[in-house]
Amino acid sequence: MTIRAPNTYGEAMPKPFRIIKAISSILAIITLWSCGNGVEIIHILTDRKELASAVEIFDADDDDVIITIRHVPVIDAGIIETEQPDLVIGAYLSSPEIVDLLRPTDSEFPVYEALTGPADSRGRSYLTPLSFELPLIMGKRAVLSELPDPMLVRPEELREASVPYSATNDNDRLIRLGFSPNWNPRSFTDLLAVRYPTAFVTGMDHLDDASLEMIVEEARNWVLETAGDLESDALFNSRYRYIPDEYLILEGRILFARTDFNSWASLPDTTAGRLDIRYFSGPRTIPVIAVISAGIPSTADSPDASSRFIHWLMLPETQSRLMARWERDGITVFGFLGGLSSLPEVNESILIRHYPAMKGMIPEGHYLSVPESLPQRWSTIRDDVIAPWFQSVVSDTGNTSSLSEAYRKWDLSSLAEAE
Repeated sequence: MTIRAPNTYGEAMPKPFRIIKAISSILAIITLWSCGNGVEIIHILTDRKELASAVEIFDADDDDVIITIRHVPVIDAGIIETEQPDLVIGAYLSSPEIVDLLRPTDSEFPVYEALTGPADSRGRSYLTPLSFELPLIMGKRAVLSELPDPMLVRPEELREASVPYSATNDNDRLIRLGFSPNWNPRSFTDLLAVRYPTAFVTGMDHLDDASLEMIVEEARNWVLETAGDLESDALFNSRYRYIPDEYLILEGRILFARTDFNSWASLPDTTAGRLDIRYFSGPRTIPVIAVISAGIPSTADSPDASSRFIHWLMLPETQSRLMARWERDGITVFGFLGGLSSLPEVNESILIRHYPAMKGMIPEGHYLSVPESLPQRWSTIRDDVIAPWFQSVVSDTGNTSSLSEAYRKWDLSSLAEAE
């Protein structure tokens, strides 16, 4: 028997207070009855909507567990303390604030070593990595085949290929442009991950302004070399990029575009068949930009049952089953939980059966570079602070504040809104 949060794939519809109170009473009665009959309760907190399918399958296989699941956009320490879950599954769980709430585990799985995350003094990990995401650059097959590496593309290679591709009409208006960091805000955090991988080890308040300025200058010079000036780059962006990037590439309007696994997986076969991808990388490293992990809070009431669920998720046959289920149900999710599996054997066999285009694109573990630490609420900070700050200073809009100052202002505003 499985009880899930109302409308797992979206927000619950408003209900009269009396109905909510009645439902709460029923759940409490069921919980008491279940505990008295040797059935364990697992309350899962997650930012992955597709896990509802996993809960359904696990429940059908295990009569001794009842699972409740709640989806939230962002997981932080505050919501873990409020929800008191038995199991947390999501991205960016390695911040010290969250790790402090988790219990270490002796469980060992044959995952990529770079993904293992923080450990205690006895070498026990706090998180079990499930999957991970890498930054992607998309282009025509013929164009990408001319790059030096069949799997990777470095910033300087993108820039070098983009400069001669630019073209203007008789009115000196840009009608063709290879690639611009300004097109996708994630390009700036990708460049940050490649050039300054240790940026957040000491937190958002102690960033190295000199290193950040070098990245800003690189991005600005990139725009100037390819577009001629900042205004032309902005006009090209507003004039053409309401059309999806994949069609702009196929039409020859642009040469490359930044994308991600889920967007790539959602392309029609007729479109994807004419395109290819490369990993945006450093000299010999690929920055891991997200790790989906599972952790068991110290306050969990059912740690053993939660551990069983993690073990089940880490079985190659389970991951294969879930990929097939999501595909059958029309749920757009790439690979395992939106990325490559943390298990190399799954990527090298099961995943490429589901995604033949990934054959030859599974990186070896020594290529992976994982940030030592990311701030809590990273996805929100990335989208609401870091990307806008880079866009502003690269476009020279008069923003003179440092990134640390922009973060502190945002943080104070967030605290005020919470109150």
